[in-house]
Amino acid sequence: MTSFATATERFLSSSRATSALPLTTSTPPKSPRSHSPDEGDSWGLRSRRAGGGRHGGHAVHVGIHVWTTETRTCKQAVALDQHEIGLGPYTLLTVDEGYAAVTQNNGQQLILSGGHTHLLDHKNWRFEKFMTLKIQTDDLEKIQATSADNITMLVTSTVTWRISDPTLAATMAAETMATGAGHVSTDIPKLRQDVLKQAIASLASFVGGVNYSDSFHMAAQVQGRRHQSSPASARSEAGRELEAERAGKLDNPLYDAARLSDAVAHANSTTASYGVEILSINILSAVPIDDKLTQALACGAVASAQALQSETAARGNAKATFIEAEALAERARIEAEGVAKSEVIRARAQAESALLVAEGNKKSADLLATSQVAVDLAKMERSAAMIGPSDKFFFGQEPSYMANLVLKGASAPGKVGIFS
Repeated sequence: MTSFATATERFLSSSRATSALPLTTSTPPKSPRSHSPDEGDSWGLRSRRAGGGRHGGHAVHVGIHVWTTETRTCKQAVALDQHEIGLGPYTLLTVDEGYAAVTQNNGQQLILSGGHTHLLDHKNWRFEKFMTLKIQTDDLEKIQATSADNITMLVTSTVTWRISDPTLAATMAAETMATGAGHVSTDIPKLRQDVLKQAIASLASFVGGVNYSDSFHMAAQVQGRRHQSSPASARSEAGRELEAERAGKLDNPLYDAARLSDAVAHANSTTASYGVEILSINILSAVPIDDKLTQALACGAVASAQALQSETAARGNAKATFIEAEALAERARIEAEGVAKSEVIRARAQAESALLVAEGNKKSADLLATSQVAVDLAKMERSAAMIGPSDKFFFGQEPSYMANLVLKGASAPGKVGIFS
């Protein structure tokens, strides 16, 4: 019987199941709209139909088929566009993508994947329900949560989750035996309730670790950090960018994405045990229940905003002063470097000039040494430079001439030398 069912399944999925076959009957055929011709001894089923009947006390399931017999009767004709088709003891099950089918085979739970058609080939293999694997978003009920600074708030939030392990989810959390016969269900109320409860618990744990009043006292936090820092560090921070100083600082700790991710991880540590993954927990609003407290925090927020504005202006002025001082220092440095470079250039020019003069003198001396005429002319130039305006010098033809001239002048009475 199993081989016949397998052949039937293959026939239903083949292209022959989409083409109509001619009908032959011993009596006039019914209207083409009829799904179960049951007159005479010849039977036929229309295109895109699967038949279920009995022959000799046995269940028979055929696709597009024509037969002639007096003992076989046609019991029903079922459209193939249904997800669950009961064919006597068999069940033809079509599971769409994004879903999983939960079935029970003699008490053993079997999960059938989506995107396929499955044949449950005996009576004790029963279909229970469909289970969606799509991403789901649910509203969490409004809860009263107490923060770390003992402020009771009314929190509105949502949770996004999906079934990551359908086998584990169907085994551990989902109700799979509550579906009535003939009813196709995709709802998972128990599993959904478990997920929402765990999300609420993780959200309450997150809110319990948050100081809600911190978001209304920004100026106090800035002042505290200023007192904790040393004067030197305060001066060094004066020149930093305002955005860099406030990077990573949140206006409201309830919307800290990193800490909310920790809450999601806390929830997943539990939901993973029954095949569910929580993707995100989002806080839509968190309002203190006490109206007077809300007003007090609002007044504190206004004061903090004014203090923050004053602080921002002071930081801006300090930054402008710091930039101006840096500009003046840079200007002085550039001017000093210019003066130093000019002095170096002047000294190098003087050294090169002296070197050139010395080289010129040396070359002229070398040139004079190589020429006798030049040597004599140089002697004459030096001799002329030694004689003053009132001095006289006589050139003689020979040394004896000069001696005679001196002696001659000495022989005259009252005369000394050649001078008068």
